[in-house]
Amino acid sequence: MELQHVTHRLDAGKAIKTKAHDGVKYRTLCARCNNALLGGRYDPVLIEFSKQVRDLLVSDLVLPTTMRVPTKPALLMRSIWGHLAAVGVDRYLKGPRTEEWRDFFLDERLPVPADVNFYYWIYPYRRQALVRDAGSLDIGNGGKAMYWLMKFYPLAFAVWMPQNDWRLDYRDLVTYRTSSPDEVVNVMVDLAPVPHELTLEAPTTTQAIMFGRDSIVANSRAPRGQILKV
Repeated sequence: MELQHVTHRLDAGKAIKTKAHDGVKYRTLCARCNNALLGGRYDPVLIEFSKQVRDLLVSDLVLPTTMRVPTKPALLMRSIWGHLAAVGVDRYLKGPRTEEWRDFFLDERLPVPADVNFYYWIYPYRRQALVRDAGSLDIGNGGKAMYWLMKFYPLAFAVWMPQNDWRLDYRDLVTYRTSSPDEVVNVMVDLAPVPHELTLEAPTTTQAIMFGRDSIVANSRAPRGQILKV
């Protein structure tokens, strides 16, 4: 993969790239959180949900614009948050909600922290994005929000933390309340319209977006050498 800060990706004049031969890796999760919780407990839900959405996108059938996909929302949200929390190097406990988020990840019985949305939408693009500590202002409606963003084919997720009543027009996993973490519910997935590839990365005409250091986009590198013809 070739890694760039998201602002460099938006500005062709700053094409600074870092090579990652084995994919995007960080060193911020302990072995227990990474293996037992994220990899062993939460990620299978994210993987299965992604596969089901992918199958809808590649289907030869004429499907409705909105489909129901079964998943475990409580575990799915923890998988999303865990991957985004792992972004960066030399990150330490900081911020007013650090302990609240930590407890949410470690104890799957706890509810989602207050005033947080887990938005999701289809993302039929190859480019990947991991954005942590982004903030947005909308001069059109006065909206203010901090957010984390993860994009990979076929889905995009945004952990949205508004500072006022600013809400986005996407499906929200928080709305699917369950009685237990392992409860399966049908969540709605909108197959159309398809949001722009740079949603929440490039500002709209009324928005300003500020990105922290750990806001990375990744593109597959072009193959080296010549393609052999058989």
